[in-house]
Amino acid sequence: MSAALGKLLFIIGLAIVAAVVAITRKAWAPAAGHALPSIWRIAKITVAEARRRRVIQAVMVLVVMIIVSMNFFSYLSPHEQSRMLISGGLASITVFGILLSIFVAAFMIPQEIENRTVYAILSKPVRRFEFVMGKYLGALIILGAIIGILTVVLVGVLVFQDRLVQDLPDSKFDPNLGPVVFAAIMSYFALAVLTALIILISTVASTTMTVLSAFIIWAVGSLQSQIYELAENAAGATKLLLFIIYNVVPKLENFDFRHQVSNMMPVSVISGWHAVIHGIGYTLVVLILAAIFFNDRQV
Repeated sequence: MSAALGKLLFIIGLAIVAAVVAITRKAWAPAAGHALPSIWRIAKITVAEARRRRVIQAVMVLVVMIIVSMNFFSYLSPHEQSRMLISGGLASITVFGILLSIFVAAFMIPQEIENRTVYAILSKPVRRFEFVMGKYLGALIILGAIIGILTVVLVGVLVFQDRLVQDLPDSKFDPNLGPVVFAAIMSYFALAVLTALIILISTVASTTMTVLSAFIIWAVGSLQSQIYELAENAAGATKLLLFIIYNVVPKLENFDFRHQVSNMMPVSVISGWHAVIHGIGYTLVVLILAAIFFNDRQV
């Protein structure tokens, strides 16, 4: 009953948002025409700056080496090696993707302020919300390229291992490529939500606090089901606090399909896209707050 009510409220919310967008289109359409080129220019600058960072390149090489090295665990049976490659490869993509997301997003705006390059950008006809959105779009492009490259490497390793063992007797190696790609895409959407939240925090906190908060959000967002169970069994102020955490922190675990894919279990595409739709709504709210906070910040 509660699940059906939640879906009904979600549909009503989408209908209200669509109606508001349609009614106010004459107000925001001209502004969007000016904003989109500015956002795209800032995004391109952000991507160009990231390409020059040796740390990102070093981490990329390290993750590729880790994924490729998993191909040499010859003591495992084909089936066990398939599970190990998929689980370890997706875990590497997720963990290092989150670390790069934190590293990229936590330093973008504070570094611009510290280096005083933000003054040169904002002195031009660029609104502050365009600056925030451009930085976010640039981060999405960077993370998309990284996740895409790592996914291609993982798929290549799985295909190579499948070709290697297919002539062996009783071979049960299953590369499971479709679900692997789907799980990687879901990891990217989780990074998109986390990145937006990191940018929000970076507009009001120091870089150190932003990084610490990002790690905490990552941990809490990956354990939301356990937090809900704790809240159900708690009482008083603890129960209220846990429910607030459960409803405020993004449910990153809803994007995690590594267990199902590595164990050759059925993957619910519908539940995945439900998580994506909710994540998009959450991200929009977070980015609006980030633009408001950055607009009020003295820089």
